[in-house]
Amino acid sequence: MACDLVKTTAGAAIGLALGLVAAQADPVAMVLDRSENVTFAAFSELYPGDVVTLGETGHVDLLDYATCREVRITGGTVSATGDGLTVENGEERELRPGNCLGQKAAASDSKGLAVTMRGIVPENKVAASLMLRFDDDLKARFDTVLVSFAGGPPHEFPMDDRVLAEMPAWSAEGEEVPVEIFLKGKASDGTVELRQFTVDPLQVGRNTAVVVVK
Repeated sequence: MACDLVKTTAGAAIGLALGLVAAQADPVAMVLDRSENVTFAAFSELYPGDVVTLGETGHVDLLDYATCREVRITGGTVSATGDGLTVENGEERELRPGNCLGQKAAASDSKGLAVTMRGIVPENKVAASLMLRFDDDLKARFDTVLVSFAGGPPHEFPMDDRVLAEMPAWSAEGEEVPVEIFLKGKASDGTVELRQFTVDPLQVGRNTAVVVVK
C-alpha cells in the first residue's frame, strides 16, 4: 500500500511538472482554418506536446511562427514540438508567406515598419477583421494598443495575447486598407511606438487577417 502511494504521488508530481513546463512553453503555431473533423478551433494556438489528428483527408491551415509561413497539412498528424511542427503521414504545402512585423524599425524611420500583405485567394474569402498577436516582450513593455484603419479614429484595446478588430467595409476591389497600430507603454513617460502596414482584404484568403507583431 505504501509503495503504491509513493508511486501515485511520484506520478502526480511528474504530471504536474510536465504541465508546468507546457504552460511555460511558447506557442508554435496558430490554427487559421481546419476541416470539420479537427478538434482544435480556428485561431487557437498549438503548444509543444499538442498533436492534431487529420485522418486520411482532413486538413488544417497553420501559421507557423518559427518560419512565418501559412501552411496547409492534409492527412496524417501534425505535432508541435519545441523545435517547430512535425508532420507524419501527411502532405504539407505552403499557402503564402505569413504576416509578421519585426520589433525594430530603422532608426531614421519615424513611421515604423511598412509591410504589405498579399497572397493567393483560396475559396474567394474576403477579410473582414484583423487579428493581432503580440509576443511576450511587447506585452511586458506595453499595456494598450490603438488600431486605426485608413486614417480613421483609433480603437483602443488592452495589450492581450490577441486583439481582434473589425475592418471597415472596403468596396474598391484590389484596394488595400492602410493600418496603423499605436503601442502605448506601461511607463509614465508617455512612450508610444507606431507600426504601419496595409491589408488587401481580397488577397488574405480568409475572413480574418492574422498579423504577428514582435
